[in-house]
Amino acid sequence: MAHFVVVAGEPSGDVLGAKLISDLKKINPDHQFSGIAGPRMIAEGCKPWFEVSDLSVMGITEVIKHLPRILKIRKAMIEKCISIKPDAYIGIDYPEFNLSIEKVLKKRGIKTIHMVCPSFWAWREARAKKFKSSIDLMLCLFPFEPELLKDKGVDAEFIGHPLADEIKIDLSDSASSQNQDLNIALLPGSRRREIDYHLEVMLDTALMIHEELSSSKKEVIFSIPTRFEEMDHWINSYAKYENLNIKIYKETSQCLLGSDLVITKSGTSTLESALYKKMTIVVYRMSPFSFFLLTKLNLINVSYASLPNILLGYEFFKEFIQEDFKAEDISKEAIKLLKIDPNTYLEPLTKLHENLISTKEKTAAAHITRFLDSS
Repeated sequence: MAHFVVVAGEPSGDVLGAKLISDLKKINPDHQFSGIAGPRMIAEGCKPWFEVSDLSVMGITEVIKHLPRILKIRKAMIEKCISIKPDAYIGIDYPEFNLSIEKVLKKRGIKTIHMVCPSFWAWREARAKKFKSSIDLMLCLFPFEPELLKDKGVDAEFIGHPLADEIKIDLSDSASSQNQDLNIALLPGSRRREIDYHLEVMLDTALMIHEELSSSKKEVIFSIPTRFEEMDHWINSYAKYENLNIKIYKETSQCLLGSDLVITKSGTSTLESALYKKMTIVVYRMSPFSFFLLTKLNLINVSYASLPNILLGYEFFKEFIQEDFKAEDISKEAIKLLKIDPNTYLEPLTKLHENLISTKEKTAAAHITRFLDSS
């Protein structure tokens, strides 16, 4: 039996943490869990010292506003862990918070495991130098990461990507337009700032596609996933979009599964679209000042913005980033893609999917068990 302190800082970490706890309990039902948990982790038996909602803040101003409370939680976590000496501290993502705790605990002889490698290979590569002093074992979602970390002197294992395990490889029997309506998914982002930068240009793109295909016998439907109840209001505030057939969904998967084409901002949604084997266009815009800093200070280490292109090593999905993010160019690319046989996308995306799937031997729980047994 082991006592694990598991710490998630966001809802996505709560999902990963719940799966990890469930898998560890299958190995040994007597394992004990405590830490910072969300409702899913609590349901799996994690005793919450604090809850994920206590840490979930977004934006610089929000972080600054809540910084004293977050630092207080950080201090309490360190004191609790030093007091009870768990068999391992498992930080799930949320790197700025977890890595700072892990560094202190590792110096105190407590085993530290970090789940979800920070994307040092994409930007701020210098961060990787700090991993060795904080982490005994890094659990990675992408197969190329352990080798890169090995060069930094960090022990790391690939555990598979949760989206690859969740989404079926063969989606031939799943919903698609099948010569009925033409469905185009628009994914402007989950944060309000992203929506501010992406939504209007995406809707302008939709309008151009609608006009181009107006003579088609197919009805063109545009689907948008969002957690914002105000989305309808934002769209309807522009009179020029009133003729567009737009459907709003709560979940990204609801939009992707039945789509013929996806236009998405860069981020995890690009990988999700790839795993659903969808023809995809990737876009992204940030503030000109932020983009200037990232490019001029050489903080970005990759040639592509989207995960599928990074994993495949070439621009499989066309990208329209920053000044290239223009409705006219995106709509032209969309019309071109809609004329292509979607089956041409299957082989490379299926291979990508297969490379990201976990196995019984590669699960986080299996790696953690082997690591503790060998320590």
